[in-house]
Parts: sequence; structure tokens; C-alpha cells
Amino acid sequence: MKVTRIKKLMISGISVVTNNEFEMSEENGKIAGLWEEYFQKDIYKKTFDKANSDFMYGVYSNYESDVSGNYKVTVGVEVTKSKNAIVIEDKKYLVFTKQGELPMVVVELWEEIWEYFEKNSEYERAFEVDFEKYAKEDEVEIYVSIK
Repeated sequence: MKVTRIKKLMISGISVVTNNEFEMSEENGKIAGLWEEYFQKDIYKKTFDKANSDFMYGVYSNYESDVSGNYKVTVGVEVTKSKNAIVIEDKKYLVFTKQGELPMVVVELWEEIWEYFEKNSEYERAFEVDFEKYAKEDEVEIYVSIK
């Protein structure tokens, strides 16, 4: 885990609104279906102004409140123009990294993050824009916005 600052990052893709309660049940969860739709509809090829980056992103934004409220999830890639993109500018993040089999490693890491913030008061979540960065087939970095 490390602290970093993102100067500017723009992500474009497809989105859905959900919450953690929905995501805990297989029949109501929307995130897995969003990833499937992204690949089935070949959204990557339809995305304009892609940056020279091989990374995929899962972005959490538009938080209603905290871990119990609704939020928007976007699956996408980095782009060079802000039109129709989520723009992250000058934000401070706590970065968590984990290796393992996707998608279970992502679920496990989010559980570790929730536990970390429940037990640790050194950093406070900002609930602004958080994101998962998929750098390798078996590794995820999760960037959690902090105050």
C-alpha cells in the first residue's frame, strides 16, 4: 500500500449505477454483467481518442454517500480527450495491490480495503473517484481516494 497523487487521468467506457448491497448478491449484482457487456459489444474498438495504454479500468464515481450508498461504475480505458470521459485531476490516493485469479482477487482486495478503513484512522476515504487498474492478467491495483 502506498500514497500517490494522480495529476490527470481520463477514462471512457460504459457505466451502470449500483451499490454494495446489490453486488453482494449474485442475482442483483451489476458489475460482472457490465464487464461482460464491455467485451461482448467490443466497446474498446468503439472508444475514440484512446491513449497509448494497455490498461483496463473499473472506475467508481458519483458516490451518493459512503460504502452503503449508490455509485456509478464505469468499465473503460484511458483516453486523451475529456468528452464523455470521467476526469480525475489532482487527487490523492491510497493504492492497494494484489495478485491472483481474476475476478476473485478483486473481490478479496476490496474486502481487505473495507477492513483497512474500518480499523485504521490514519487515512479517511473521500468517496470521490476510486478505480481499479488492471496492469497484468493476474494483478489489480485499486486506487482509493483519500482526504
